[in-house]
Amino acid sequence: MPIVLVTPGVLVTQALYNSLSTAVYDITKRPDLIQETILAIRKATMKLHMAELWKNDIAQVYPLVTAGVGDTYSYRYTLTLNAATVFPRFRRVAFIKEYNATPLGYEIDFKELDMASLLDNYQLEKVNYWTQAGMGATIRSSKALTQVRVGYYRYPDINPITFESWIANQFPDAIIEEAIASIFEAVGKIDEARSYRNRFIENLHMLQMTQIV
Repeated sequence: MPIVLVTPGVLVTQALYNSLSTAVYDITKRPDLIQETILAIRKATMKLHMAELWKNDIAQVYPLVTAGVGDTYSYRYTLTLNAATVFPRFRRVAFIKEYNATPLGYEIDFKELDMASLLDNYQLEKVNYWTQAGMGATIRSSKALTQVRVGYYRYPDINPITFESWIANQFPDAIIEEAIASIFEAVGKIDEARSYRNRFIENLHMLQMTQIV
């Protein structure tokens, strides 16, 4: 079975980016600052996406074949996360679950643990967990494992041609106002820049409310 990449339903279009830049030009009255505006929108978009681990940034990849580590019965496996073709715009792992083409109904949902939490109260290693270190993940299972489903947080695409951001789709003002602040700072309009920069927390709170189920 080929690897499947399931991404959030996000509009991908240059028109989306153009709508942001036009709004920035209209308010700053500086359509001459083309490269500065491109940079400001890129930084604003990335800043908002990196402010939280947003559920809307999660993509899923399956089935992924795990590589065994150690002896046959240790049930320890690794995943390489730096393959751009498999994990485009990878940020960090969101979840790892056992995968079966025909669900059995009792697939393992592995729990994330940090290196300081791998032992139980009896100093025995826990099972059915995963840890991430850099661009690799280690899985400790309670049984033999062949395939998994991985959910991961993706960075937005900040290329003006292939621009992709659910925040830009749903809350464009958050990106626009942050970008405007950067342009005003660049041209020395400090009071105007401060006014727009102070809106970041309000915009962030609005975004956080969308993640509450």
